[in-house]
Amino acid sequence: MDVEASHPYVPEWLDLAGYVAPEHGALELCAIMGTAVVLVLALAYTVLRRRVRGTELAAALWFVLCGTMHCTFELYFVLHYRGLAARRDVVASMWKEYAKSDSRYMQGGTGNFAPVLAQEASTVFVVGPLCWLTVYAMWTRRSAVRELSQLAASVMHMQSVLLYFGAELLAREPSCRPEPQYFYMYFVGANLPWLVVPLVLATSSVTRMRAQMAIARAAEKTHTL
Repeated sequence: MDVEASHPYVPEWLDLAGYVAPEHGALELCAIMGTAVVLVLALAYTVLRRRVRGTELAAALWFVLCGTMHCTFELYFVLHYRGLAARRDVVASMWKEYAKSDSRYMQGGTGNFAPVLAQEASTVFVVGPLCWLTVYAMWTRRSAVRELSQLAASVMHMQSVLLYFGAELLAREPSCRPEPQYFYMYFVGANLPWLVVPLVLATSSVTRMRAQMAIARAAEKTHTL
């Protein structure tokens, strides 16, 4: 006789001891997250527009958003992953809702959890600071630091998303619920920006660095003559 799962995740046999269902619905959680994002961007725009302009301002806002999410939302996961299933606060509810597209986030140190924790930890402790370093370099107009940190952060973002997608697609057992919204809106939609935007930013950094190197080589040749 089949036993009905006490949680909404797949595979259904996952043992999530102490699991407590989120107290907030999906729409409410999305509204809370959306409001937080708007507030962060609005505050950052108010401050950064004094010294940063145009496309550089857009890039700075992107890195502020990334740095904030990495060093708060994802830091929460790294600190509380073991007891996440039983937590009742809003941030835990957000992670529980997202975990419907990837139940590895609810496994708390068991099963296929290790790659997820490694990825989140590197994002929090390496990529997050790189994002803030990029914003600082834009603010202080240190172009060399900005290009290197922007390139490094962008490449790590892309690598993280590609490994994340690949690990799930190659897994023997799916971690995403079968409903289309969880795969296309959560798993793909919530992660795809960290593949597309970093590709644009990495390309622009490489282009500018190549241009500066060409100028330096030309100046060196002129000096030797």
